[in-house]
Amino acid sequence: MLKVGESRAGELGDKIEWKEANAEELPFEDEAFDFYTIAFGIRNVPNKDKALIEAYRVLKKGGRFMCLEFSTVTNDILG
Repeated sequence: MLKVGESRAGELGDKIEWKEANAEELPFEDEAFDFYTIAFGIRNVPNKDKALIEAYRVLKKGGRFMCLEFSTVTNDILG
């Protein structure tokens, strides 16, 4: 999927550092990002709670978490 994203990024692709990482153990420092996006990925993570904790960890204060899924959410915080 990274290759597809790179091929569609056009000129923006040169400004993006493409990474593949485990959503449960992200290789980034705390509060590193303004935005965290994931599409069709949460459903494939074995430990969803751990992945969500990691997403929160790498977001800056006031950062935005954006998740695109077409599945039922049973988490009280997200649902």
